[in-house]
Amino acid sequence: MASDTDFDSKNGIVDGPTPPHTELAALYKQSFAYYTFRVRLPSTLATIADSLVKDKDVLLATYGAAAQADIEQTTKEVRQLREDILANGPLLPFKGNEADTEVWNAFLEKLPKEKRTYFSACWLYAECYMYRKISSIFRATAHLSAHDYFSQQKQTATKLSVDAMLAVAKATRHNERNSDTFRQLIKLNLWGNRCDLSITSGKQVKPTGNAFDQVTDLEEKLLIDGTAEVWKALDGGSGEGIVDIIFDNAGYELYTDLILAEYIIDKGLAAKVRFNSKAIPWFISDVMEHDFHWTLQFLTDHPEPALSEVGKKWQRLTTEGKFELSPLEHFWTSPYEFYRMPEVNKPLYDRLKEAQLVIFKGDLNYRKLLGDFSWDSTESFETCLRGFCPSNLCTLRTIKADLICGLGAGVAEQLFAKDKEWMLTGEYGVIQFASK
Repeated sequence: MASDTDFDSKNGIVDGPTPPHTELAALYKQSFAYYTFRVRLPSTLATIADSLVKDKDVLLATYGAAAQADIEQTTKEVRQLREDILANGPLLPFKGNEADTEVWNAFLEKLPKEKRTYFSACWLYAECYMYRKISSIFRATAHLSAHDYFSQQKQTATKLSVDAMLAVAKATRHNERNSDTFRQLIKLNLWGNRCDLSITSGKQVKPTGNAFDQVTDLEEKLLIDGTAEVWKALDGGSGEGIVDIIFDNAGYELYTDLILAEYIIDKGLAAKVRFNSKAIPWFISDVMEHDFHWTLQFLTDHPEPALSEVGKKWQRLTTEGKFELSPLEHFWTSPYEFYRMPEVNKPLYDRLKEAQLVIFKGDLNYRKLLGDFSWDSTESFETCLRGFCPSNLCTLRTIKADLICGLGAGVAEQLFAKDKEWMLTGEYGVIQFASK
């Protein structure tokens, strides 16, 4: 890596924080975006390239001896992508005929010319571009086009979570329909979002301790709690409605998504929960359709009866259509903020309008709800949504990026005084609600 001083002067890096009311970008040295592009994402790319070399025999056994050339080519191109990022290379148009190529290229074409490099572009756009670029490298090959290069990490994360999952299964088999139980489960789901491999560049985090004790212990870390409004939006319905969950991470978080969804169905709060997964490998640990099915099968086959029963039940709910995987939707892996959904993908917006409640999981969905923009911490959630409200919606997010809204006056300042990196650790969380 070139020395930071040389790199910064060459690329016009500003030695300061992101100015208020501007796009978050790696252009600002004291931002998490800068650290992301100098350290985190190059580390992620190195891990992918190294795993292709390390797992070559497994890949050849899976995809055939003819995949040898593809393995070598993808390794080389992933390493080149890492070099491009470290050199602040340009965001070039995509080649190939994937379903989303045209949308991406139209988006890139409209970016101002001075904002078409990794460090000058809005952080959200540039980071999404990098993950889409990795996908294009694999999809251009003859033999590795369907390979999920994050699959092993996601499956390992699930296996590491067995103790926590077992404790949660045992504690939730005989719960009641009331606001207190719902509050426990939605907070369990919120804190499940701390297990995020993209933040640790793929290093595994094992959930430990009693999950429900942690919900209580973490109460003071919950900076905004809209649980009562979320409950009202569900409890006041006919029970015939739909709840949409926009997935974030596989592993333990996905498990807590399903625990919450099970409660919604079992207690008659909705007739169907629709799950929205990613169309391509995304931000290391995001849920793809095959992760959903793999997780249910992993639980079903587990020797622990409590986990096996849960797996079988969720497979049955899926067969009955009470759990439903929504059709694959490339909007979730596009660079677009959600307020642009009505113009960019009206059919998806109209589908979300059918829901009684839409639950957005995790930090990236939060960034897309607000746009990567340095809002004042006290600005209202509704203001920052910029008109995006297809239905009642809530966001469950542990804070791992330097943007936030809806806090009380002085709260952010107090937190900064205690820990200048409080926005990056996943230690704090928000449950924010907006009504239709």
